[in-house]
Amino acid sequence: MRTLKFLLLAACAVICFGACSDKDDYGMEFSSTGLYFQWGGEPQTISYTTVNATSVEVKKITTGWTCTINQSAKTITVTPPADPGTEEERDKSRECDIMFTITSKKGDTTTYSIDCYIIGDSVIMLNNGGKYANSYVLTTPMAAYTLDVSHDAAGQALSGVSDVKLLWQSEVSLIEHLVYDAKTSTATFFVDAQKDDNDAFVKEDGKNIITNGNAVIAAIDSNGKILWSWHIWCIKASANPLENYTTYSNGVTFMNINLGAFANSNGATDNTSLIHDSYGLYYQWGRKDPFLRPYYHDCSGSEEEYVYGSAGSAVYVEYAESSAETGSVEYTIANPMTFITNPACVDSENGDGIGDWMHSANNTLWSGTSKTLYDPCPYGWRVPAGSDFDCLKLTTEEDSMSLDSARKRFGWMLSDGVSNHFYLGGGFRNYYDGTIHNMNYKEDVYPSHPEPWEGYYWTAGTTADGKQSTCMYFDLTTTRAINKFNLNYPTKRANAMQIRCVKVK
Repeated sequence: MRTLKFLLLAACAVICFGACSDKDDYGMEFSSTGLYFQWGGEPQTISYTTVNATSVEVKKITTGWTCTINQSAKTITVTPPADPGTEEERDKSRECDIMFTITSKKGDTTTYSIDCYIIGDSVIMLNNGGKYANSYVLTTPMAAYTLDVSHDAAGQALSGVSDVKLLWQSEVSLIEHLVYDAKTSTATFFVDAQKDDNDAFVKEDGKNIITNGNAVIAAIDSNGKILWSWHIWCIKASANPLENYTTYSNGVTFMNINLGAFANSNGATDNTSLIHDSYGLYYQWGRKDPFLRPYYHDCSGSEEEYVYGSAGSAVYVEYAESSAETGSVEYTIANPMTFITNPACVDSENGDGIGDWMHSANNTLWSGTSKTLYDPCPYGWRVPAGSDFDCLKLTTEEDSMSLDSARKRFGWMLSDGVSNHFYLGGGFRNYYDGTIHNMNYKEDVYPSHPEPWEGYYWTAGTTADGKQSTCMYFDLTTTRAINKFNLNYPTKRANAMQIRCVKVK
């Protein structure tokens, strides 16, 4: 973290024109669309340009803020308010949307705006001190964050970075004012506080909280090629996975929630929002970038959550079948939103049954002993080893629970011999087509309807032949006698599963 004295983003607003013919076009452009201040801090000045405009005036500004326009110098100076002293009064003025009216030579008018924010004393540097990773946990609302995008997750220099791009975000405007500073090779963005439907701040213990959400931002070269990408995991401070963890009886420390989740339902049956928040993101084995959570708490219809680009429009996961080109690490780095399928593995004549997304297998992408370049967990955490789950057992009480009761829990409570730990039956995204599954359906076993829930949790382990990898797997079925629970279940690497990160020792 570093002290914030003056921060001026080099954002570039798009000029919108208010007339039909080229001759009558008019508009305005700012050198920055987002400004950050401290209470009572120094004024900041930005420049602007206009096309075929005769005047620029302030149309609207939040009480307490001031804005002056120098039309000859084409500058705008914004001064923040003094600290009003109470949280109630601060909430009224900690954000300011300044709206300007410009008038064309013909007398037509249109409006533009810039956003101003009061933040804390510092800009939060996510990988400060060389703490590089593929995923970063954000818990502070109303804050500006900075990320060094000139290095990958191992701290190795990236060559050719010329800009940054928001690939997707789970909430519109979760990530705001994302800009690249070529002088420092950093990306800076703003994360607001959570608000309700009436645009009022949501409080927890009297304090603002961050909006739960996930996003992925990328460093790109001058041709728009993605050079590296990072998962941004926004979660309220009370559920911070870096501080909420449990050391199991075998000495391994696990996060209490799945990677990319916002809560652990702990077997709740009557709170669908809490159950839905317990889903993490899905990862193909060995890949660093996540795939989307389900839209519904029960995975109904296998529909995935909606995500958005920087302009608020929907963006979607893409799919490609594994080949010499697509089934490579290099391809997945450049295409982090592309799910690599392998339907050919089940072909009766040519399929090998292995189901890897890679064209040629690589058993070293993840490790159960150290953090690798492609490990998707935050700094100081890694994918579990195949042995890290070995202390867990299905309790007699859990296995003998009535079907109706078990189904409502959407998962299993597992014991390490000392305490119990709930694991959601989050299912997986299928190697065949990438769709989300968390129910079994075999006509000879379940003749009436599919039965929930399947839980799949990746380990870094590989099978003895090196062709597949292992997961911690459980399966709730109609006939309790055939419940399945396997701590090292071999499976296809093109499947995408949940991850419960463990602390690096």
